[in-house]
Amino acid sequence: MTKPASTYESLKAELDGIMNELQREDLDVDVALEHYRRGLELVTALEKYLKTAENQVKEIKASFNKAQK
Repeated sequence: MTKPASTYESLKAELDGIMNELQREDLDVDVALEHYRRGLELVTALEKYLKTAENQVKEIKASFNKAQK
């Protein structure tokens, strides 16, 4: 079964949760490393999500400008 694509908000919420966990003083080192790894994955996914959205906005603007001529 294909995993549904995550939304920006769900990715950001997961990253926020990880950031809160990493601030705990009693966090196990192994858990902290796993959280750090997952956090980097989420940052990469969020950057990709934003880049895709930016490209879509550019395409929409270009289509709009072309239709106006």
